[in-house]
Amino acid sequence: MEARCLLPFDTTAAAAGFPFAEQAAKLTRCNDSGKPPAVEIETEYLLSSLTGAELPPEQMLAADRHYWGIEVGLHLRLDVIAGEDRSRVRHRTAVLNLGMIRRAVVSLAVHWIRKCPHPRQATMSGFFDFLSAKESK
Repeated sequence: MEARCLLPFDTTAAAAGFPFAEQAAKLTRCNDSGKPPAVEIETEYLLSSLTGAELPPEQMLAADRHYWGIEVGLHLRLDVIAGEDRSRVRHRTAVLNLGMIRRAVVSLAVHWIRKCPHPRQATMSGFFDFLSAKESK
């Protein structure tokens, strides 16, 4: 059993410290797993570049359900392949700039992967190898 409570609120990019942020929400989940401890309460904050009119609370809850699609897609590529978690950059501006560049590279890679004629090469590593081969010519 699970109960969820979503409290959306408007925000700004400056207030959230994230480019294009328009809306945020506090999501509280209460799970009854049937084993001790019987009830587990989780709280997380969601951030969106869409306004409340563009992304109503019901759709935000549905988008939260698709979390693992994002985790396996973008975060796996950023963490495992691009080494974002190993980055030791700590300056706020540098972190933001590198984060945006990494995400742009992932976007380019996904576009390349979808059009790659060789399925075995259609990976982030294949994309990096393709770029390296282009650079060395």
